[in-house]
Amino acid sequence: MTQRLTYTNRISSGLLSEPSVDLPLVSAMRVMLAASALVVISIDPSEPSRYALLIYLTLVLYTVFSAIVYMLSLRQKRIFPTAVMPWIDAGWYLVLIGLSGGSNSIFFNLLFFAILEASFDSGYESGLNLTIVSTVLFAVVGFLASSETKFELNRLMYRPIQLLILGFLISRWGGFKVKLWNRLQLLKDITVFSNPPFGIDRTVNAILEKVRAFYDADACLLLIRRGDNDGKSYQLYRVGRHANRTAASPPEIRSDVAGFFIFPSHTKAVIYREGGTVQTLLFDIEKRTVSVGDPEAGSRVATALEAHSYLSVPVVARDEPIGRLYVIGGPSRFNKPALEFVTQLMDHMSPIMENMRLVETLASDAAEQERRRIARDIHDSVIQPYLGLQLALAAIAQKLEPGNPEILHDVKRVMELTNQELAELRRYVWGLRGGEEPLDALLPAIQRYAERFSSVTGINVKVKANGKVEVNGRLAAELFQIVTEGLNNVRRHAQCDDALVEIECTGGGLLLQIKNRRPRPSGRLDPGPEENKERSNLFSPRSISERATLLGGKTTVSVDENNYTVVSVGIPI
Repeated sequence: MTQRLTYTNRISSGLLSEPSVDLPLVSAMRVMLAASALVVISIDPSEPSRYALLIYLTLVLYTVFSAIVYMLSLRQKRIFPTAVMPWIDAGWYLVLIGLSGGSNSIFFNLLFFAILEASFDSGYESGLNLTIVSTVLFAVVGFLASSETKFELNRLMYRPIQLLILGFLISRWGGFKVKLWNRLQLLKDITVFSNPPFGIDRTVNAILEKVRAFYDADACLLLIRRGDNDGKSYQLYRVGRHANRTAASPPEIRSDVAGFFIFPSHTKAVIYREGGTVQTLLFDIEKRTVSVGDPEAGSRVATALEAHSYLSVPVVARDEPIGRLYVIGGPSRFNKPALEFVTQLMDHMSPIMENMRLVETLASDAAEQERRRIARDIHDSVIQPYLGLQLALAAIAQKLEPGNPEILHDVKRVMELTNQELAELRRYVWGLRGGEEPLDALLPAIQRYAERFSSVTGINVKVKANGKVEVNGRLAAELFQIVTEGLNNVRRHAQCDDALVEIECTGGGLLLQIKNRRPRPSGRLDPGPEENKERSNLFSPRSISERATLLGGKTTVSVDENNYTVVSVGIPI
């Protein structure tokens, strides 16, 4: 399987913004070929075949089939998968060739349409496989059908050669087109994923996953020098084929350990593969030359990586080596063009990582100063007045003890609420002073807020997490604000006594849903026309939508089968 086809198949969640081949155009050309062949045969039935009726019937069926495919293509729908359609077309053409004179058939050139379709849609290997199979079958069908017509040995010999050579060229050119398109798409994806609110670690992991999927590799590994310790340690990023992607910070390793993988130098890219013999090829990035490296050194690295093959390129920033990238294993056979492309990819990725790290550092420093200022302000302007309020309430409670018990109960309830708020404020202030941003802080924060919200408003709020939820501090803060805004909308606009907050990290994205029951008109069990009309005119919260858009996500509002209004926020992570 080629890297182009693998990338196209694996990235099924919207990475390729448009198909490799214009589906309606190809479908329209198929209809024109089928219809024109039917018209030409009707005008001049020149084929001396006793299967004339079968030829007409086959062409009519193929024309109808092509018309149906074209109509569906206008709606971007397909009867068969993309990779299957060229083989189906070739099957129709071989049937027509067999019925109309074999190697002398006028339908011979139609096979090139199927090869073009396969090559420019699925790549080199798909087009070449169809070329070889079509050539063999054409030769066999041409020979078997020669008894029905005048046998012409020159056509039987030359047409398969013509089909093989031209089909090979078409496959190569189509493969180049698909490869270049996917490379451009990968570069675009790397730029799109460089979103500072997600943090440098999550962004690097996402980019490595794209590179791994592009080559259908077993794993991708990136060693990158930390910018704040003068090269004393490196960060190790690794994504695998079946590994769960999390937002956990990458481990740090010492420079002497990392030096084992920084092989052989910052000017050399490496291809290592095992087969009949162990090969270690070195590509000099500056001189653009290829040489043979030490196979034992390459084998030691392969043993440490538990790999039978790998591609390794240096990572350079401002003409200074800062790390190394490894693309490990998989069915792809790494070569010099792959080395050149991955090197260019890292040249494109290095400034993105450096800029994101700079932005993150500046944001962290600014956030640290802001946290300390806010902590001081809250302590002086909020906590101190709360303490005074608490003391005043305690004094009132003492005076009311011999008096009205109901008023005393209300005062004690206010004192209890004040104690809870003071405890929460102190915890918040100490969190600001510590400046910690744990990855699992979002869910407990939402649960605490839901408890306070329920006690104050009387709306029972349940919080449900499907699986492990790990997001960094800035993204968690934005999600927390979305939850608070959503629950406040429930309090202001919905007449209900319960709500549900669901959060889930799955498939490289985060889904946050805020649900509340919709009131039904009294005496009605099923939704009526008025409710159905409301379903198509649901209120879309502007604040939540704006926050989700800034995070690269999308907000939708719907009504589920249980008559719950559902505000869904999907964010790619």
